Amino acid sequence: MSRRKTDPANAPVGASGIQSPSQSNWPWILGAIALTALGGWWLAGWLGEREPIVVGILHSRSGPTAAQERPLIDAEVMALEEINRAGGLLGRKIRWVIADGGTDGNSFARQAERLIRDDRVDVLVGCWSTTSRRAVVPVVEANDHLLVHPSRHEGFEESPNVVSIGPLPNQQIAPAVAWCQEAMSARRFFLIGTDDPWSRSAGAFLGDQLEGIGATLVGEEYLPTGSLDVASTIQAIGSSNPDVVFSLLGGESASVLLRQLREAGVRPADLPVMMFAVSEDELHTMPRDDVTGHYAVAGSFHGNDRAADPAFARTFPTNSGNAPPTSEGAMAASSAVRLWAEAVKGAGSADVSTVRSAISHQTLPSPEGVIAVDPDSRHAWRNLAVGRIRSDGQVDTLWSTRGPTRPMPFPTTRSRPEWTKFLVSVQREKAARRVAPSPEPRAGATP
Repeated sequence: MSRRKTDPANAPVGASGIQSPSQSNWPWILGAIALTALGGWWLAGWLGEREPIVVGILHSRSGPTAAQERPLIDAEVMALEEINRAGGLLGRKIRWVIADGGTDGNSFARQAERLIRDDRVDVLVGCWSTTSRRAVVPVVEANDHLLVHPSRHEGFEESPNVVSIGPLPNQQIAPAVAWCQEAMSARRFFLIGTDDPWSRSAGAFLGDQLEGIGATLVGEEYLPTGSLDVASTIQAIGSSNPDVVFSLLGGESASVLLRQLREAGVRPADLPVMMFAVSEDELHTMPRDDVTGHYAVAGSFHGNDRAADPAFARTFPTNSGNAPPTSEGAMAASSAVRLWAEAVKGAGSADVSTVRSAISHQTLPSPEGVIAVDPDSRHAWRNLAVGRIRSDGQVDTLWSTRGPTRPMPFPTTRSRPEWTKFLVSVQREKAARRVAPSPEPRAGATP
């Protein structure tokens, strides 16, 4: 008699009470699946902690501009700390690496390359001077990376790999001229700055604008970086008889200018000075008799009251016990970090190319108003305020733009080729002055 074969998968429970293989193994199989899923979840969480998002901070911690850049580093680190305290980004913590450009363009380029290649950063935040930024731009372009640049600059540059949120000359100079004309009936302007591309470009833009409205740039002076010798400038101001002085000097140079004007008997009521590069923090360190009655130009003014400002508190919350940034430069540096962070959130990824696309349409609330990246130029729309300096060092806001001004890296007063040619000439002339040989001794003279 033939026997019918039984499929083991369908074998019945025998007399001995032993279960079929499928019945006996299912609990073990289900348990293994659960353990595997749990282990995968744990592993993913562990890997997420072990693989933070990395930010490269690139500024000068040494060299002539270290003092100006140190507050920017502090503001950027504080913003990253706050983001980590809030849970990080996309469930990942942020780690940052600070590199020192040493106030040297070649060093900035090398440090940018190292941050991208060795530290594998997801973004670069930083650069302050024109020299440092223009040295880093080719590096980020060659590596198809991203630089978020917080500082003001002269413009004449657009790159798909760079987002600049600092103000351009058309966002500072043009509104200030309009206010001076309306509030002071100013027609004669004098400009003093530093011998650098930003000041020179602002002077060229100012001259173009004044010519277009029938006003006059009666004089312009450019001092070597860090120079405190303003005696000849005081004489030039006195002889040119301007209605207002536009000062692009910062720090001690600006303080010396105001002091020597006062010592020369020049009062703010007779000749006001509009300061474009002096922060509220710096104003508190200047002698009150020198600064009271003059004017400051910035995105907004809030001074020591900023921490109580609701917009400021939302934008710059601080639980670390550190003082929040109050200078415009430090606030811009903090905003640069937060703008990038919002782009990461919106993109759902820290991938450089993905974030680079998302950030070109990014907006961010700030105490001065909404900072919005212009998708065409990748520079930020910015507001401007004019304020009078009080005897206690605070600034009373007198006027502000009704809305943010569109960035114009290449102002329409000249063509793009003309502005590019202008910038090249400025750089060449400065290089020539730097390496100019000493005069040859006259015949018979002792060397």
